[in-house]
Amino acid sequence: MSTAQTLRASIQKFQTKSSGPQPNDIYTAQQWEMAGAHAMLMNALLNVYEKSTSIPEDQTQAFVEYALQWVAALDHHHNWEENLYYPLFSPKFNTDNIVAEHETFHAGIEKLKAYLVSCLPTGTTWGYSQVAGAHEQQTFVGSQLQTIVDGFVNELSQHLIQEITYLEPAALRASGLTEAEVKHIAGVSEKHMKSMVIITTLNTRF
Repeated sequence: MSTAQTLRASIQKFQTKSSGPQPNDIYTAQQWEMAGAHAMLMNALLNVYEKSTSIPEDQTQAFVEYALQWVAALDHHHNWEENLYYPLFSPKFNTDNIVAEHETFHAGIEKLKAYLVSCLPTGTTWGYSQVAGAHEQQTFVGSQLQTIVDGFVNELSQHLIQEITYLEPAALRASGLTEAEVKHIAGVSEKHMKSMVIITTLNTRF
């Protein structure tokens, strides 16, 4: 299966689990919200991947910054999971396996980040207020971006799909987490998200 096919297949799974209005059931809502976030992330990656080889020269820097916004969004998503969201499920619902899976594609994401930053002028701000350090700027080549993504897309897709399986409402209920506890988890997470500086993830120009 090609990278684009892998991405489309995963997006279909996420859209199925996140369709319709937000569920009233707080257990179901955890899976629904996670699936929606995953659909957004993979849709954006598919857009970056497919457009990368046809960007006009005068829009190259804007596209590289756009691709780096995807990297920043994924990093934020997983930092939120590791440091805020999943620790709140402990000890009743063990999420160690979910978090451990991040290592299966971390090196690939870091490689993509390093390549994209190398294509920016020194001092350029990208992502969530990060700055490109001093370096010799490289010329952006879309096929190189695609090769890097090819190297981690299977592991990333498998993790994101498996994570939705972990969050099956029946599994959350079976863990012993009460409705009040899950509402608390959701409330803490929502408060954190609302405290974030709003930065547009998708640029409709591409």
